[in-house]
Amino acid sequence: MSRPGFALEVDERTPPTLVRSASDVRLERFALGTQIVYPPDGQPWGDAVAATADALAEPVDGTPFAARLYPGMRLTITFADISALAPSSADDPRRAVVEQLLTAAAGAGVDDVVLVAATGLRRRLGPEDMRRLLGERVSRSFAGDPRLTSHDASDDSALATIGESDGGDQIRFNRRVVESDLVVHVSVVTSAEHAGWDEFTSGLAAAETIDLAYGWNGDPAPIRRAVADRVQAMAVAVVLGQPSYSGPLRFLSAREWEWSVKDQAAYLAGRRALATAPVQAGRLLYSRPVAYPVLGAFSGSVEGVRASAQARLAAHQKVAVKGPADILVTGVPPVHAAAPDGDGSPLGAAWWVLRHAYGLSSETPVVREGGAVIAFHPLGDRFSTRHHGAAADMIAEVLPETSDPAEIVARFLPRFASDPWYTDLYRQRGAYHPLHAFHQWFDLQPAIAALGDVVFVGANRRTAEVMGFRAATTYQDALEIASTRLGRRPAITYLRDAVGVQVAVS
Repeated sequence: MSRPGFALEVDERTPPTLVRSASDVRLERFALGTQIVYPPDGQPWGDAVAATADALAEPVDGTPFAARLYPGMRLTITFADISALAPSSADDPRRAVVEQLLTAAAGAGVDDVVLVAATGLRRRLGPEDMRRLLGERVSRSFAGDPRLTSHDASDDSALATIGESDGGDQIRFNRRVVESDLVVHVSVVTSAEHAGWDEFTSGLAAAETIDLAYGWNGDPAPIRRAVADRVQAMAVAVVLGQPSYSGPLRFLSAREWEWSVKDQAAYLAGRRALATAPVQAGRLLYSRPVAYPVLGAFSGSVEGVRASAQARLAAHQKVAVKGPADILVTGVPPVHAAAPDGDGSPLGAAWWVLRHAYGLSSETPVVREGGAVIAFHPLGDRFSTRHHGAAADMIAEVLPETSDPAEIVARFLPRFASDPWYTDLYRQRGAYHPLHAFHQWFDLQPAIAALGDVVFVGANRRTAEVMGFRAATTYQDALEIASTRLGRRPAITYLRDAVGVQVAVS
């Protein structure tokens, strides 16, 4: 077991604290009285294979998986994509779960089995991605086989209509999933967004249906009901704790006052080596696979599994802090849910800060209304033309015209969504769906409306300005900007690592 997380109040003895800014790391000295929120220690333990076997045999509710199998049935296994971060394929819990599901199906004489990556509007997975998630054994067994596929939200032939919304719009869903006798959805749970009907629906519906549920002023409830009524689904979820680094990168997860001489030397060596190196070198160095503790596994109904998995995760991640703060400070790691390849866009970095980090407390917000957020990220203006073409064009063409979501929906979204070039990039070339960039922007709006200032340290000034944020050269400059609204002695909370922590504000 690992040590729990805690909130440290900075005093005269507190050493400078590690801050992540995409592919860069630095040490920052925070003012006296700042709360630094440390996640639990990332001590790897647990066996995903054994935990999965126990979960399948003893579900939280309903019938065990093996008892639901029979010869001649149509079985579909869907699984969360690479935006749910996990260890390398040798230890990825999705591999352990899928292998056990396939073994049980073969033993029961089930021949009609299809595997579908629930990618939704995110980029569709290629062979290397499948190997990374499912391991060599499964990916080679299904190599070149259409029975291993990635959901296509724009393929009309692979979508079935399952109902209508209250406004009369068609609700369309993955045809194979709808026509299956049983669907098993496999989740990796590392944050509050994972597992449940929302993950399932947003990963396997048509693009227009996803927009209807999760776009601007969307309502997911009728979509979830329609899917639950038509799809015979059960879920399997493996809960992972705080990731940990070892070897030369141990300093990334170790608490600063516990750094050894080797940790200090590794930090300085990395800083010097990357000072003149390309950005890709930092991504390669700091994006290596890490180890995760296995907190448990659950199977059963979709909602029952989500409730059990999230309760287990919260018990591990929850940290009590005083608050809410006047200023929330956070770094942005190079790899996160919006940039699983370390190849993100400024919209993805803003999503991590203003949707994920800002929303780490589901009750009282971490930062008060009218407060400020200071984030460390360059908001670079160089985009991957392969993955983020629509996001680049949105920042270049849409946001300089308007940042208002209603106007964006009226003037720009239909053109982007129906553009055959963007659609082809999504369907054939591994790009994100054009709607994905718009949905990221919509996700930021509650935080933007509640905050007085959003400041990015080290950011490209033009990109920050276009997005409605402010850029600062240093952390002290960012504090000066925030002080014009919040005074000279604001209450500050810094999230040392927002990857594996939930905040309970007292």
